[in-house]
Amino acid sequence: MSKPASFPREGQIWEVTDGCDAQIQYLFTAPITFSGSCRLAAGERVSIMTETPDPQPIVVSFLPVRYDELHESLVPPDIRDTPRYKKYALSVMTGYFYEHFRLIQDVD
Repeated sequence: MSKPASFPREGQIWEVTDGCDAQIQYLFTAPITFSGSCRLAAGERVSIMTETPDPQPIVVSFLPVRYDELHESLVPPDIRDTPRYKKYALSVMTGYFYEHFRLIQDVD
């Protein structure tokens, strides 16, 4: 897949073209974050989280469109059961993103 003209923008929907690995961050109310890795299946759709002022960022951050449905399978019980745990977020290196995702829905 050729690289799009610009970095993925907040709100765009992208689809995994083949199974791929991603970094997962477990976010808490306290100033602490744990991370791990997970696997996304082909066809899984993600929403870009935020834009970046950096014209060539090294990481793309996103959330699965099926966030709630995947929560249990992506976040281990010991993390989910921690009182200060709030949510998770996914990311991959930009080059890897362009290799394994394709744009499905742009933002106006």
